[in-house]
Amino acid sequence: MKIFLSYRFQDPDQKFAELVHYFLAQQGLELFYWRVDGRAGAWSQQLADRIDECESMVAFLDEELGEVQEMEIAHFRKSRGTDNLIPVLLTNKFPEMTRTDEDCRVNFTKLTCIHASALDRGYALAQKKAEEIVRRLGVEWVNDDGLPNRYVIDCEKSFLEKFSKRDAGLFSTLRRECGWKEEQGKIVWPSVLRDELHPDLKLEEQENPIQDGSIGKISDDMSDSERVLLDARRNLLPRSDTELTLPEARPRKYLRFPLVKRGVFRVGILVSGGIAPGINAVIDGIVSRHSLYSESQKRYSESKKHPRPHFLEILGYRDGFRALFREGEHPQRLDQVIDKIRNVVEKGGSYLGTSRFEGFLKGSARERFEMLDQAVNRLRIDGINILYVIGGEGSMRCAHALWHHARRMQPRYDLSVVGIPKAMDNDILWVWQSFGFLSAVEEARQAILHMHTEVSSNPRVGIIQLFGSDSGFVASHAGYSTACDLVLIPEAPMTMEEIFQHVKGKLMERYSNRANNESPYAIVVMAETALPSDAGSFYKDSIVGLSDDEKKEVENFLQQGRQVRGQTPDELRTAGLKIVSKLLQTKIQNEIDPDWYWEDFRVITNEPRHLIRSIPPSVNDVIFGERLGTLAVDNAMAGYTDFMVSQWLTEFVLVPLQLVVLGRKKVSKDGIFWKSVVSKTGQPS
Repeated sequence: MKIFLSYRFQDPDQKFAELVHYFLAQQGLELFYWRVDGRAGAWSQQLADRIDECESMVAFLDEELGEVQEMEIAHFRKSRGTDNLIPVLLTNKFPEMTRTDEDCRVNFTKLTCIHASALDRGYALAQKKAEEIVRRLGVEWVNDDGLPNRYVIDCEKSFLEKFSKRDAGLFSTLRRECGWKEEQGKIVWPSVLRDELHPDLKLEEQENPIQDGSIGKISDDMSDSERVLLDARRNLLPRSDTELTLPEARPRKYLRFPLVKRGVFRVGILVSGGIAPGINAVIDGIVSRHSLYSESQKRYSESKKHPRPHFLEILGYRDGFRALFREGEHPQRLDQVIDKIRNVVEKGGSYLGTSRFEGFLKGSARERFEMLDQAVNRLRIDGINILYVIGGEGSMRCAHALWHHARRMQPRYDLSVVGIPKAMDNDILWVWQSFGFLSAVEEARQAILHMHTEVSSNPRVGIIQLFGSDSGFVASHAGYSTACDLVLIPEAPMTMEEIFQHVKGKLMERYSNRANNESPYAIVVMAETALPSDAGSFYKDSIVGLSDDEKKEVENFLQQGRQVRGQTPDELRTAGLKIVSKLLQTKIQNEIDPDWYWEDFRVITNEPRHLIRSIPPSVNDVIFGERLGTLAVDNAMAGYTDFMVSQWLTEFVLVPLQLVVLGRKKVSKDGIFWKSVVSKTGQPS
């Protein structure tokens, strides 16, 4: 869609049009804006040709029209009519057209105008009016925090297949809803951004001071040989040098930081979301690597080979993103407690503390903007050059939004943001397997085995609720590794009747085998959002006994297409468990013969999530966490930003956060692994 922006060539009209143009440009719209695409002056055939190419015109109207502006509107009126003319009224008085032929004039009072007559025509008003313009154009508004309005993909493999085949629907979504750039009709595969040194700093890139090979081979650039294929299948080999590849994570030859010749170089670390075994290893990796770089740079400075002696401060923000909103609370100097951090590497939990925070992701665009503004300003006041965010899918979205907001501030805040994936759910895109996941599966397996001992000795149905805000990786893996009878995941919901009939079959099979010393029991493993597909028919039943808050969360869940963005609300989690357990128990007691045996049969539940996530890290979690932390520093120091460090296939890579925020990884219900789970339990597919 091509749109022409018409305005009077003088301030303040021109300044406001420039702000609106900025927001519209973020929406992937093809704009003709004279300040960018031409120069002010007399009417020309070039200008007429540009208007003819455009399907719509946005006209910024003051009390009087500029001479050229009136001719622009008249030309559009003559060729296109007024249906696609969107007037933006900047005053309380409609202008009149007097310089053009009568049949080309427009009576603006008869058109539906967008009013922008507020005294403060600043950033916030420009964004609001840009949103109104986009809606008038009949397209969906893409949030200016760099985040798509919805999850676009849930499986990397299918995404790569569609991208490689130039799928028109996918390309349209990436362009319109995700703001991906397009060149010559082709969507541009995102690259990891590297900030250059600003000329005002009067600095040059410095060579990496660690030249002895102690941190591994140092990379000169991101050449083809140092890019990792995202899909190893031959039929999806990339068609260009960068498509379907990611740069390998490794130390770099040239460094960008620190940005001072003498002064303080500050980096920040925060942990967001739930805890997971391995967090402390990541923190130690970051702190140790930054300390190594700082010491090496100082030695180079002393030998006069290095131009930037500096003081390093590593600030740890307690309790995640919430720390950015607490006035008077100062972050901890982690560079002063290196030994303490090393002593907790093999312990569970988070040395820095953590919390769940979704203020950047929920609410109106204005509310999110204000929260981002407050958080970024706090980081700016603290003098943070690099911020490391250790967290899950929602935290990666917050990190991307923070970086995006810092870049659009005036003056621009030169903040580098690096994401380090942490998700026991294993639901972050472009992460082969997140640290803590296998530990969670092993601990969940032990919980299932303990439940087996309980219910097989004292006949009952036991339901164990595990991680899975929007995906069932932990539940499916733990269920597959044990002799459980039913695995419920959000990707493949079952009806309540299907659940009952399958459990009934297991109970009756074991009941009939009591003579062989077998008790009638069953074990169900349930991801936390695996509500029955027909939950909407039951959640108000008195038998289930949901609270008003629980009912509200179930309604929201169903209205949002059975999808959770970010963390699972506690009320939704408890509601799902109640629906399955209460209805299952009622059906068992009333619908299975002989009734004398089943009339007081119980269904018990267990929620070991918090016990699982608090376990000490395995040796794999420790090694993995340390490597993620050190590689994050290696590339952040070189100026790379807005990326997540990850392991993909056999290599560590840098993933643009623009790719990470596209969705949430899910279990493929048509995949071989899930089919194996279904085959083992015998449940309906």
